[in-house]
Amino acid sequence: MINAKHFVKNHAAQNIPLAYEEAYDLGCYLMEGCRGDAMAQTQCIAILCALHTKATYLWECSDQDRKNHGHRLPFDASEQIAGLCAAIFEHDIGQSEFGFLNPNVPYAMDNCGMGGDLIVTANISTIAAFVAAAAGINMCKHGSPANADQGRHGSSDFIDLCGIDTLPSKGAAEHCLETLGFCYTEAIDTRYKLIHLQTHNVAQLPHMNDIIGPITNPLSPKKHTRRVLGVNHLIPPHIVAQAYMILNARGLTNLEHGLFVRGFVGNGGTSGIDELSICKQGTQVVEMKNGTVQNLWFYPGQFGLEPIEPEFVSPPAGVSKGEFSLSILRGQAPKPVLQMAAANAALLFFLAGRSTNLIDCYREAEETLLSGKALQRMIDVGHMLPKKSN
Repeated sequence: MINAKHFVKNHAAQNIPLAYEEAYDLGCYLMEGCRGDAMAQTQCIAILCALHTKATYLWECSDQDRKNHGHRLPFDASEQIAGLCAAIFEHDIGQSEFGFLNPNVPYAMDNCGMGGDLIVTANISTIAAFVAAAAGINMCKHGSPANADQGRHGSSDFIDLCGIDTLPSKGAAEHCLETLGFCYTEAIDTRYKLIHLQTHNVAQLPHMNDIIGPITNPLSPKKHTRRVLGVNHLIPPHIVAQAYMILNARGLTNLEHGLFVRGFVGNGGTSGIDELSICKQGTQVVEMKNGTVQNLWFYPGQFGLEPIEPEFVSPPAGVSKGEFSLSILRGQAPKPVLQMAAANAALLFFLAGRSTNLIDCYREAEETLLSGKALQRMIDVGHMLPKKSN
């Protein structure tokens, strides 16, 4: 049992994130709720929704804060994120039926985004993952269905549209990754973890799992050494990078090279997307590599591109997000849309060490997309893991 009032009054109500130890205890209590304790479920939903605010994620501890509070304060929200994720790794995935996915490959990457943005884009991360897989880069793509208020826009909805089973057995997923360089781990698959059911089936509200979910891909941490993570409008990318630094130090993750990205398609904080943007505003990028963190900005010119107009980022009127995404894989979308997908894939080529030059990475990604190889890889995955009929 936790002191729920303390978390609400002394943290959520004051926009002060939890320290690592408190967040870890909350995560353990959260698991009690996911396993049937009604009080734990109610209290954890309330706390994790209340803590899921921009003010909490932007908070940084000052000397005055330390004087005003008797309990230990965190340095920033990275401790809160890391503590909750640690509990999920140890007490959710670690105790699940499947446990961690452990394919026989040197490493695999993910490029899951947090979602929840105010701008609708294509399923860019999934498309980019197919592009990378077609070029021989191992991708263990994590994702979930769209939440109730967003329409059918989640990664899982798109994977389903592609004719691919979103709930394969662990062995089938590992074999597909080993054979075709791609597999998909469904966040609401309770054979891996339970936490997503709380947000999708019970709360159906913005919740800290929007942040926790992408970090807690059930791929073995020993294999999950590189990744791109798209960050939504609530949280600065460097906070997520610092959370990984904490998890790495505690041996819960083994991320050697990560890119945490927040793209912009216009002016203002609501114009951001949880993926790379090749609009003129560019992309805020935090790179974590071998224990160091640096802040960067990527602009279209670094990929050899001219900026695209914001109108190309979202599906045209009357076109569903899923069909818009399929048109990109088929090479039938407008050129700026294809360029944006290839640029996002280029980040995966960069992480895989294909080149240190983003222009070279972009050219290889674009060729893979436009040649039809990415579409064929999607089809091949569907043949190996066909969607189950209802």
